[in-house]
Amino acid sequence: MKRLALMMTIALTVAATTLGGLGGHLGAPQLQHEGHARTLRGLSAVSAIREAHAQPDKPRYGGVLNWFDYGDPGRLDVHAESPLVVQQATAGIYSGLLHWDPDDPTKIAGDLAERWTVSPDGKTYTFHLRRGVKWHDGQPFSSADVKASFDRILNPDFKSPKCGASLKPLVASIEAADAATVPFTLKYPVPYFPAAIASAWCRVAAKHVLEKYGDLNRPEAQIGTGPFRFKKYDRGSVIEWEKNKDYFVPGLPYLDGVKQFILVGGTTQVAAAKAGRIMLWDTWPPMRKTQADELAAARGNEVEIYRWPVNSIFVLFMNTKRPPFDNPDVRRAVFLAVDRQEVVAKALEGTGVPCAMLDPKLVGDAALPLEEVARTPGCRQPKDADLAEARKLLEKHHPNGVDIEVAVRQVGNYVDRAQLVLAQLRKVGIRGTLKTYESAAGYAVFGKGDFQMIATQDRAMDGVDPGDIFHVVYGTHAGSNYAQWSDARADELIERAAKETNRDKRKQLYWELQRYILNTATAGAVPVAWVEGYYFRDKRLRGYKPALTSYDGITFMKVWLAP
Repeated sequence: MKRLALMMTIALTVAATTLGGLGGHLGAPQLQHEGHARTLRGLSAVSAIREAHAQPDKPRYGGVLNWFDYGDPGRLDVHAESPLVVQQATAGIYSGLLHWDPDDPTKIAGDLAERWTVSPDGKTYTFHLRRGVKWHDGQPFSSADVKASFDRILNPDFKSPKCGASLKPLVASIEAADAATVPFTLKYPVPYFPAAIASAWCRVAAKHVLEKYGDLNRPEAQIGTGPFRFKKYDRGSVIEWEKNKDYFVPGLPYLDGVKQFILVGGTTQVAAAKAGRIMLWDTWPPMRKTQADELAAARGNEVEIYRWPVNSIFVLFMNTKRPPFDNPDVRRAVFLAVDRQEVVAKALEGTGVPCAMLDPKLVGDAALPLEEVARTPGCRQPKDADLAEARKLLEKHHPNGVDIEVAVRQVGNYVDRAQLVLAQLRKVGIRGTLKTYESAAGYAVFGKGDFQMIATQDRAMDGVDPGDIFHVVYGTHAGSNYAQWSDARADELIERAAKETNRDKRKQLYWELQRYILNTATAGAVPVAWVEGYYFRDKRLRGYKPALTSYDGITFMKVWLAP
């Protein structure tokens, strides 16, 4: 146990000391990534030292990686969905133009594009594609597939909550100049465009598959160019991939396949980890410390456990189009009533950053200083003044209090979190009744706006740019703007910050934006906390490196198993 505690301390210390440099070059992503590199290289170095004593000199072929999904994806369309389980189910099937390098997850590398160039004015990115690549059904890959995929994603009438939400504000047009050349013309220079196009949600699908099926939801439509082929999907049970022997990277993948067990609930997930049924816990939900301690006691030296930021924010959503949250006073009352510090202490066992819209460990000084965040409405301690104001605001419109229905997905510890939030809201006269949903059903309800409040929903970032949270949650057209909140001032600041290339000016715009949302405290989304937690890998699993987001590093193209 002492050795394991030391391992976790080393990993956490590396993360804490190196993440402070992230986002230091907001207008120059190639330099920004150097900051991010310090983060993951630290942990990778620690892991490499441990592995050096035990692993063979070179990777081995064969074996199946046993992994897990926290819920059943239901739908599989990587362009049209946003749940992590959709990404997990399909990650190894598809390829992108670019991706985050599995050897160094802080660097962007070519995937289907072997290289790319940028015009002098910074508005045209031209991708030069690999030749000889084949789809899993044997059809040849070409620029026509790239154009078909991004025409679909960028279509104003097509809801693409991840890739589309990120690219639609940026891209003016895309062409297939010839079979192996694809220029993207941007609306304005976007230095972080390579990071945006490298998103795991911007995978390239086959034109002929889209024409045949109309979407990518069905298992039979999962035909990609990635290191694995889609083999099996038993709803509520298991998803399996098998090795693509014709993968365009010679010698890869090493694994014969990947098996993903659909395990709902922390108790089930921890039991599978303790029994050795799964070999990797690297995505959401993270283990809490008590769960990590259980695993350490059960598996001892067989596993490596480490603490890591998951680059996800815990958000409470209020539907601004439905009473009572169409009233900004009632929304402010919720902002004031929710005790973010108590939520982190009790529901997250202290592993989280309360109140912040941006986490300094992830985006550096683009984040408003935490000392200032702690003085904003709803975050001030003690809570007496905020609770008194919340009661006054609510009594103004609802003298006898108000009853609401509160939606929550039955995944992770969401129900426990929601019950804690409801107890806090009752103190100011908001009486909530919990309505639970299976994972995919919950997302369907959220997307339709068929709710009053979502008590807890983690939203994972697609990258490490400080603008990500605003394009995911707070902009009018944000991909996960479940609150349907629209604010002209916020949208103006989001757009100005996205276009700004001067580092200091961009930082100041993000500070102004955070101050505006936190101090008015009437947005439809309450930033409860940035989530952190504990993860593990079986020490037989080699070649795996933690990524910057929950969505990356899970194609397993270079992962292998030691005996």
